[in-house]
Amino acid sequence: MTKEQRRILQEVHDGARKEFVMILSDECERVLTDIFETVRPKRVLEIGAAIGYSSGLMATLSDCKIDTVEKDAERVKRAKELWQKLGVEQSITIYCGDSDDILPDLVKGKTYDFVFIDAAKSAYKRQLKMLLPHIEKDGIILCDDVLYLGLVKGEAYPPHKHRTIVRNMRDFLSYIQSDGRLESRIIEEGNGIAVIKKLI
Repeated sequence: MTKEQRRILQEVHDGARKEFVMILSDECERVLTDIFETVRPKRVLEIGAAIGYSSGLMATLSDCKIDTVEKDAERVKRAKELWQKLGVEQSITIYCGDSDDILPDLVKGKTYDFVFIDAAKSAYKRQLKMLLPHIEKDGIILCDDVLYLGLVKGEAYPPHKHRTIVRNMRDFLSYIQSDGRLESRIIEEGNGIAVIKKLI
């Protein structure tokens, strides 16, 4: 990453925090950066591009090709503008629409060695199960916000408005910790981060 790329990303990061635009948490960014500096993924899938910050960051950290999905057309526009400023637009292909609709065709015939999931929380388990055949052996899946406001940990009954997300996220965590094809660890910083490795 160049000094100019770092400056641009910092500017976007700070702006997103002020605007309350949901980009990856600072804790998740540190984990992602460590993975990219260590493993150097080559084929990346991201679910939830937002304004392009995380995919822009990934493209500056590794010589990778990224497929990313975002349903908000205005955010897609902002993401493309950011990637152009960073000089990484050739490395990233964005698909605008609902990830549940787009993913089956998008991943057909493809495999990835890194997947970043940071979109609809209730879809994490469903989407990971669908994606598993398209993730390479020893591939890494990173998921942000898995403890969701601290409500997921334990078995306490969540407030009504969060109940569905909390129930689905507890189910997701149970799944990644019990499926023999996966090795997972939960980092409890921030809103909770899951780092998952596909073993077979």
